[in-house]
Amino acid sequence: MWTVFAQLSFPQQLMLVLITAVTVLLGLYAINWSLLTILSIRGRGKAPTTPKLMELPEVAIHIPLFNERRVAARLIQSCLKMDYPTEKLKIVVVDDSSDGTTEVVESFARRFPQNVRVIHRTERVGYKAGALKTALESTDSEFVMIFDADYVPPPDLLQKLVPYMYLRDDIAFVQTRSTYLNANQSWITKALSLAIDGYGIIDQRARHAASLLAHFSGTGGLFRRSAIQSVGGWASDTLTEDLDLSIRLQLKGWKYLYLPELTAPGEIPPSFKLLRKQQYRWAKGFAQCFRKYCRSILGSTKLSRFQKFEALMLLATYFVCPVSIFSLALLIPYFAVFPLSFFFKEYWQTVLGPIPSGLS
Repeated sequence: MWTVFAQLSFPQQLMLVLITAVTVLLGLYAINWSLLTILSIRGRGKAPTTPKLMELPEVAIHIPLFNERRVAARLIQSCLKMDYPTEKLKIVVVDDSSDGTTEVVESFARRFPQNVRVIHRTERVGYKAGALKTALESTDSEFVMIFDADYVPPPDLLQKLVPYMYLRDDIAFVQTRSTYLNANQSWITKALSLAIDGYGIIDQRARHAASLLAHFSGTGGLFRRSAIQSVGGWASDTLTEDLDLSIRLQLKGWKYLYLPELTAPGEIPPSFKLLRKQQYRWAKGFAQCFRKYCRSILGSTKLSRFQKFEALMLLATYFVCPVSIFSLALLIPYFAVFPLSFFFKEYWQTVLGPIPSGLS
């Protein structure tokens, strides 16, 4: 095998090494997705039985807004329609808008002063993380529910979620499964709805079933205030404050619950331009968290080797895209230095041949 490889020219050797490297990286991702699928199937089952509460606790719903005039009223109205004791429900809107959203939300504060409070920030310090930090500092409720502006929670969501927080004292948050309001709006939403289902039904359920790194999806989650405070609160030094908080919670030993049968529908980007903007922000945020927490994850005494591996695989998810593009770009120089028949015969006789075959 080494003899065949040694007989090749340097450009040919380099090309084989690069092709094999990207094959291994993409193969690991594919194998890991298959593993998560198996874990998800094995993790199917009924949610744990919750205790019956004699009295419901106060819950604060935190809503960060920035120029959401079109959907702000819809979200606040759905929160006010929650099947939850009025005197125990507080809605805190942190508004950084400049498009007229402020007038919309303040009209609710005037009509429902006992339930709705609006905090208008003139500067977007910390962006969404900064808004959530401001909301947390302005309330003292032990339980905090978080919604993005374009979501419409069902009326019974809080009634169903709150009892789960009493199963164990070390549960930091309970996560619902995100669904969609506009799946058929465009081909983009149709495709993205399938991706969201895959993420919620396979990835999130598998990670919860196997006690892997939690990823609060940024909306539809009920938190324990003391858990957030114990890890330093919301951080704004990455673009994915939800993932950042999730990592810090797990590194400190906090647990979470994922309830795929409880859903919170929201809007998904209907155009490629909006989707590209969203995915760019998430990709950069995941990369920032990878750089920020890679060493902490590897050095953690609370995580097993498998949990560490899966944590890094989660944070490296968006690396698949540039690796895939790079692999496609390699095809042109590959066929420039090798005939098509090489891949079907001589390649498998080189020292690198057994590597991709082992992954398959």
